[in-house]
Parts: sequence; C-alpha cells; structure tokens
Amino acid sequence: MQQQVATRPSSWPAIQRYLTGWRVPIKSSGRERAGGWAMISGEVLDAALRDLFELSPVPFSISTIDHNSRYIKVNPAYLRMIGRMGDKIEGQPLGQDLPYSIDDPARGERMKLLETRGFYELAEVEMQHASGRIIPTLISAQRRRIAGESFDIEILLDNSERKAFEQAILQAARVDVMTGIQNRSSFETHLRAALAGLSSQSRLFLAYIDLNRFKRVNDKFGHSIGDRLLQVIANRLVEWGNKGDFVARLGGDEFGIVSSYQACDPFSLARFFDLAKAIAELVVIDENLIQVGAAIGLAEASAGVSFDALLDQADRLMYAAKSSGDLIDVRSELVDQPLAVSQPSARARSTAASA
Repeated sequence: MQQQVATRPSSWPAIQRYLTGWRVPIKSSGRERAGGWAMISGEVLDAALRDLFELSPVPFSISTIDHNSRYIKVNPAYLRMIGRMGDKIEGQPLGQDLPYSIDDPARGERMKLLETRGFYELAEVEMQHASGRIIPTLISAQRRRIAGESFDIEILLDNSERKAFEQAILQAARVDVMTGIQNRSSFETHLRAALAGLSSQSRLFLAYIDLNRFKRVNDKFGHSIGDRLLQVIANRLVEWGNKGDFVARLGGDEFGIVSSYQACDPFSLARFFDLAKAIAELVVIDENLIQVGAAIGLAEASAGVSFDALLDQADRLMYAAKSSGDLIDVRSELVDQPLAVSQPSARARSTAASA
C-alpha cells in the first residue's frame, strides 16, 4: 500500500498572509517539523512582525520610560487616531496628546504599575485628537528591557463606541420618555446632591408644579392630545429656565424645578409667577385651542433640611395654591399672601373655562 504524505492545501500561503499581514513569502530554513511543515527563518519572522506593527488597525506606541514618556515610534493606526504626522511626533513628549496634566494622579498610578509589576491592562485613558476632540481609549502597556535598553510598549483600543453606548444608557435612565426632559429619578439625584452642597454662600429653591385643569383636556380631547400638551409645557419650562435651574417631570402632570443661586445673587418671586403665566398661554394642537394653568409651591431649603422635608414643604405649598381654584397661583413662605393675578391671566381664566 502506498504511504500517503501530508501536504499543505494550495491556499495555505494566502491564508497565512491574511491572518498575519505578512507581505514576504515563507521560506524554509532547512529544518522541518514532523509532517513536513516548514519553519520560517528569523529574518522572515522579523520582517513579518515589522509588517504587523505597520499594518495593524490597532494603534501601537513605543515610548521612553522617563517621566515625560517621549515617543520613540508609533504605527500609522496610532497617528490616524490622534490626527498627527509621523515626522512631527518622534522624540516629542506623549503628554502633548493627553487632555490632562502629565502629573495627573491616574497617570502616576499607571506609571507606578509599570515600575513595580512591569505592565497594566485595559486602563481607561483619554487621548486628545489634534482637532481637540477627546478620544476615550483602553490601554494595555508593558515595560521591556532588551540589550540594556528599556522602553514601554502600549496597545490602544478606541473606546468611543462603548462610551457612547454607556452614555446613551445613562441618558435613557435619566430622561422622561414622554417629554424629553429629566425624569423623577434624575430629579431626586440632583436635589440630594444640591442639598449636600448647600452652604452659607448659596441659596436653593424647590418649585413643585401641578397643572391646573389638565384632566379636563384629557377628558375632552383624549390622552394623545394631553401627551402632546405635556411636551409643550415641558418645552416652556426649559425655555424659562436659566443656568441655575434643573427642570424635571415628576410624573403625570407634575413638574419640579430646583433653582440654585449664589447668596449674593438677586432672587425674585415674580420670576416664578412669570413661569406660571408662561404655562397658562394658549396652545393650539390639531386646531384645538387648549389652555391649562399652574399651581406652584416654592420652598427655600434651610441649613440641614432633608430631602423629604423640603419636598413635603413644596408639596404642601403647591396644594395650597391648587385649592384656590385660580388658573395660576404661586405660594411661598417667603410671602404671606399668594402672588396677585394680573389682568392678562384673568382673561386667560375666562378662556380656560370655555375650553
């Protein structure tokens, strides 16, 4: 019986070139492994690794081990990532492509790992593109010493898509689907943080808002129109707000606004009355003329007040405003009486009654 000899498939050299990126042909060194598979020479392997460095879509960087970590060599993928030219980078400190100080504590920890362990893996590091754009990356690094010379090798992975996905998830968890503004969970987180940071140099107000006569809209025009009306009202709240205002939908037809001021900044209750009037402006949806009002309870946070106590205070004031039966009413313990309703709002009350 004739002995069968194992042979390579005819496509094998092409497969090797595809998997490794090698450009040079494979040559036998004169030694063979069992089964007839040829080894490659050291020269060919060196050339292959050089090609791998140059052709890899993954950014590579080789740098000095001194504090400034000057560039020794980077591959084209690295240059594309940071938007730089090779002849402008060699010998330059790596810190020029970082959006933070070279003495940043997190970088110090990574350098310490290289000194003590000789490597670190998948550290979240921000790089800076030549245009100024920040690039989130994951970096794995190793410190090597060959022939008496030490250097650091870094492999970078662009982490932008993962970070964008994480941000989208966080945003979805914080945003009210109906209106596109912040939701109750986000509101509670913000208010608790604001209360924790309250000092003698700042003032904090909570406005609790309930829409008057909103149920009539749902009953007369349907919930679809009511939902679109909520979107209009949310937009009006955002347009009214300024840098110090955090606007959120708390649920149903209730909204909350956390307003932060410096102690030296002027504060006006009339501003919140203007908000109530803005809410009460007529809205046209599918040729339907619609109007709702607002009952607003405005509470100021005192030193040491808890989240629940402040929320209860604003809620109580809001119900006092709602019990008046007026289209708009703003109540606050900063004044003894509800803020007066101007003539334009009186006209709005008669219009709302007809709706």
